[in-house]
Amino acid sequence: MSEFSYPVYRAFLEYLYTDSISLPPEEAVGLLDLATFYRENRLKKLCQQTIKQGICEENAIALLSAAVKYDAQDLEEFCFRFCVNHLTVVTQTSGFAEMDHDLLKNFISKASRVGAFKN
Repeated sequence: MSEFSYPVYRAFLEYLYTDSISLPPEEAVGLLDLATFYRENRLKKLCQQTIKQGICEENAIALLSAAVKYDAQDLEEFCFRFCVNHLTVVTQTSGFAEMDHDLLKNFISKASRVGAFKN
């Protein structure tokens, strides 16, 4: 049971008792992982809402990657739109430079389809 951190397990117990979560957006990705593992769809939605509140140019690619990994389509679309809307800054981050090859290929293809690279 050491797969998840103490704060993540604590947040999970809080959710089970209160049907709410109160942790910082940067820790909500770990809880999203746990929610996916236990197939807790309501908790996944709450995590996605929390993560959306904490997105910025620096973490947008990491959050997009997490959304894809945990099959969180709503969060994936939100992160993608954020990245496209802040494309110049996002593409200069270390997260973008270290992006998984398949994710990068899909991102560029999808961004091209929505006109992100038009002059």
